[in-house]
Amino acid sequence: MKNVFLFLSPAVLLFFSACKEQPVIIPDPSLNVTGRTVLVEEVTGVRCANCPTGTQTLVSLQQQYGKDKLVVVSIHAATGFSVPYAGGQDFRSAETLELVNYIGAPEGFPTAAVDRRLLLNEQLIFLTPHTRWGGEVAQDLQQDPSLAIALENTFDPSSRALNINVGILPDQMLSGEHRLTVLITQDSIVDPQLNGSTLIQNYIHRHVVRDVVSAPSGDPIAEPLEAGVLVNKTFNITLPQAWEAKHCSVVAYVHRAGADKEVIQAAEQHVIE
Repeated sequence: MKNVFLFLSPAVLLFFSACKEQPVIIPDPSLNVTGRTVLVEEVTGVRCANCPTGTQTLVSLQQQYGKDKLVVVSIHAATGFSVPYAGGQDFRSAETLELVNYIGAPEGFPTAAVDRRLLLNEQLIFLTPHTRWGGEVAQDLQQDPSLAIALENTFDPSSRALNINVGILPDQMLSGEHRLTVLITQDSIVDPQLNGSTLIQNYIHRHVVRDVVSAPSGDPIAEPLEAGVLVNKTFNITLPQAWEAKHCSVVAYVHRAGADKEVIQAAEQHVIE
């Protein structure tokens, strides 16, 4: 079961009790806004012959910029290409399909959304071919993130219960509707994958979305996003035994809602550090 709670830290309570004339209190130094982290949502499938090329592009970009600057999630929802091979794992789910449909129907694979930006003169948020992704990532890294996200995971290996705390701290007033999406990804999964005309039985799958912890369209952030005011969200789930916890990560990102779904900041944290 997925339960969502809201709590305020003592620092935030102190902020609200202080006089308006006093300076803004930053609740947690680790939440200072220091730079943009870009999110790439790749749509892929085990029967997609060209998708390994897209995945390798993203792996190379992460090596170039670092995982603290580029978060990648791979969603197995490529229509007609995501049906598992005999004996293979099924990476599909109703939630991941809903997530992709919320962003917008993709056309052609491999394809990916970079911070869900809809580019000028484009009809789709998902970008094809993969050679375009690097330039868009570089451009987004130069943008003001407007807020910081910190993740704190507490995992009990015996019960496999995972507690996720997401801290959101804006450095400016943000108007309009914003939502928080939280995912569980798993890396280094060995499973069949078509690569060109060759079926690779021991292919290493990267950044696979295992679960959408929030609503696929994101949980609305009801609290005002004010400069220096911390918003905390907590999620509780249980990881299935089949998932290797040491390869699992929590990904969280804040994005706009409505026609404009742009992601303004993202973060990733391993379940086990």
